Amino acid sequence: MKNKTNQVWYLYANDIKRLKTECYELVQKLYLQLGQSPEPEIVIMMTKSLVEDLSTQYPSMEMEEVEFALNKGLRETEPPVFINVPTYNKFLRDYRNKKALKKQTNQIDQYENYKKRVETMGNALNKREIKKIGK
Repeated sequence: MKNKTNQVWYLYANDIKRLKTECYELVQKLYLQLGQSPEPEIVIMMTKSLVEDLSTQYPSMEMEEVEFALNKGLRETEPPVFINVPTYNKFLRDYRNKKALKKQTNQIDQYENYKKRVETMGNALNKREIKKIGK
């Protein structure tokens, strides 16, 4: 069962400060990945728009899933790519539509595969024996 405390609707209703912080950091990362350094006012405006859009259009997504969808959209789009409201909505909408189609056809979602790989890798790293080199 999904942990609902990481979903957008839960954060919006119970921890709006965390939601805004995570969205702000995400917007900054997206700009950084594009090699852009916008004015702080632009990042704040984009954060407000992202929070509003996530809470109204994508409330059941987890924040980690939102980041995955935006990063995926950023990498799969031919340049030039700009971060703006229509662009991030397209990335999120495309991801949601692909996820719904895969669910209908009983295929595994890319994000679920990603989560399982990260969890498996973390478990494998935690079980490794650490050997000291030298004295």
